Amino acid sequence: MKNLQVFLIVLLSLLVVNLASNFTGTLQNTLAQNTEENTEKKQYILIFQQNKIGNIDNSTKIVSAIVGDNVIKIEEELLEELSLAPSQQLEQDVSDLIRNGTNGFACNKSITTQEGEGVAIECLSIGKYSIWNISPN
Repeated sequence: MKNLQVFLIVLLSLLVVNLASNFTGTLQNTLAQNTEENTEKKQYILIFQQNKIGNIDNSTKIVSAIVGDNVIKIEEELLEELSLAPSQQLEQDVSDLIRNGTNGFACNKSITTQEGEGVAIECLSIGKYSIWNISPN
């Protein structure tokens, strides 16, 4: 049963990553053509790769995501996920990443959390969607 769960989790992770990379062009063209969608509220998506869930078997890794339309809440969630007691530098780095992502600028950055863990963050902005992919280094 555990092997099946791990297999499904890995499969889902690969599917999410594959879909994001393979359909970027198609999604961009579709959203650009639909001007009505582009005038709607922006949607912000945080994708956390390989989060550990301690209550399953202390090593199972899953993909999780946070979706919302409030950029301030998205920034708070990302900061909280990175550290419960962030430094001013970490707060500034996260703020810069969110701002760059929402403005359509590239943001591929490696951050070290207060706990000393390396985290890679990449972003993509397409039409009304801003997406940040967060993964361990």
